Amino acid sequence: MGRRVFDKTYLLLGLLALAVYLTGFGWGVPDGNSPDRAHSWGVDATVPLGPLAEMHNIIHPKPDRNLGYPLMHSFMVSAAYAPYLGYLWLTGGFRNPGAAYPYGFADPAPALRNLTLIAQFLSVVLAAGVVLAAYDAGRSLWDRATGIWAALLVMTAFPMFYYSRTGNPDVPVLCFTGLALAAFARVQAYGISAGRAVAMGIFAGFAVGTKEPSAASFLLLPLGLIVLGRKGPRTGRTGLYTALGLAAAAALLAFGFGSGLFVDSERYFAHLEFMRERSRAVAQGGAIMIAPHPFTWSGNIDLAKDVIAATTAIMTLPGLLLAAGGLAWVAWRERSRLLFTLPALSYLAVLCLTVRVVQLRYLLPVSFTLAFFAARSVTAGWGARMRLYRAVPVLGCLVLAAAFLKGADLTYSMIHDSRYSAGAWLEKRTEPGDRVETFGPQPNLPPLKQGVVSAQAIPFFGAMKRPRVDAAAVSEISRAWEVNPPKFIVIMPDYTSRKGEPYSRSCPPAIYRSLNDGSLGYTQVAAFESPRLFPWLSRPDLDYPTVNPPIRIYARARYASRQTAAGPSAR
Repeated sequence: MGRRVFDKTYLLLGLLALAVYLTGFGWGVPDGNSPDRAHSWGVDATVPLGPLAEMHNIIHPKPDRNLGYPLMHSFMVSAAYAPYLGYLWLTGGFRNPGAAYPYGFADPAPALRNLTLIAQFLSVVLAAGVVLAAYDAGRSLWDRATGIWAALLVMTAFPMFYYSRTGNPDVPVLCFTGLALAAFARVQAYGISAGRAVAMGIFAGFAVGTKEPSAASFLLLPLGLIVLGRKGPRTGRTGLYTALGLAAAAALLAFGFGSGLFVDSERYFAHLEFMRERSRAVAQGGAIMIAPHPFTWSGNIDLAKDVIAATTAIMTLPGLLLAAGGLAWVAWRERSRLLFTLPALSYLAVLCLTVRVVQLRYLLPVSFTLAFFAARSVTAGWGARMRLYRAVPVLGCLVLAAAFLKGADLTYSMIHDSRYSAGAWLEKRTEPGDRVETFGPQPNLPPLKQGVVSAQAIPFFGAMKRPRVDAAAVSEISRAWEVNPPKFIVIMPDYTSRKGEPYSRSCPPAIYRSLNDGSLGYTQVAAFESPRLFPWLSRPDLDYPTVNPPIRIYARARYASRQTAAGPSAR
């Protein structure tokens, strides 16, 4: 038997992915100067403190735990934190961990920033894992060239440029899903074996232990294994039902430990109840920013339009057309490879039958699968005899170029986020003890110096409770500003804002109008929104206005001339 040769393409693609995603991975790191500004900017990101809180709560449970996700991501992030926390412990920088600021850190600001960078670096590494899983699956199903194209198309999928740099669980769950599908691709190409069955089960279990909706990708895999067990290639002595049993056992164990079910079952069942209540509230219209499509003819049409629009935003329209062409080619010439569409079909069916809400991150597993057929379209056209088909690789190159430019444009906006300019502006004009007020989540504010107090003008209730924006709320805010006026008021959109709305949903429109017409005694003294790198390029919107949001800063009228003297705008 010849010696196995390492495929250097894995190394090259991994390094390329790291280089692409590491650029700008420090976006959203909190200033950490106060308990209200100790959270990263990413929506649904729990870093830096969320994973540590979950580990502490396993030993000392508390009634106000974050129940939004299973524990797999928290386990991974906490493991990544461990060397740094050990270093701080040995050097005296971390003693007596607690729930209140400074959480046991001798110097909390740099510690919180470094923990966030560690968590986001983990996302970068897992995003590179997504790319490598795509290469491995494409190479197994077809050839090395198809694997490379699939990896590059996945690498440049638009949301990957954002979620690879945040502390969200979306890239980790996609990584585990991709690795499970890579194992499934190996079963398709080389036959069922105990090792492939166990690998598929472990990665699927970890994916579901990170986010349960990912289970939709694996519902039809047993059917695929049965078909392959009867008609596909055979390797080793592992029988079909033995392989199914091994995969199921591995998935159950991986899910049980990864999700926390076997570690803290009480917390896991509380998480399930929390998710049921939230799903019920969303279905009944209780969420202010999520409106599921109704089960009507027009609702189904609108849902289909949203799915197509989101997939187009992820892959570009020519990329989606390449995928459609690749599907047609495979259905015509390589029908057995259509089994690889099962994960996307089951996932899409569950999304349309249950959630009925579309966001870019929800469609990442579908676009991951479609990337293989877009890649196959390119490589099949490369060797075609007809000149028309030879134009397909050229189209593929254009798709990659367009996708990369959109990702580069987003990366530039992350590096030059408006909050950095606004923070530098506020740094020169604030002193310890000054108060800066805002509407919406305080962690989303620009960086503020030590001792500057940040506050909400009115309590922010998040996405699941309607804010107070009536006349009574307007009167309450106005009276508070008369009695104890903040030095600056920062207005910016957040994840509750309607599309194009320049302020948080918790900001009463009447307050926003009064700030702009000066009737509240405030006037705008600065505005920030960094220009794009490629303003001529049509770039999709992210799921939320989190990157480079438009920022307006208001000050009391008597301070306005002083504040504007140094240059108020950075547009």
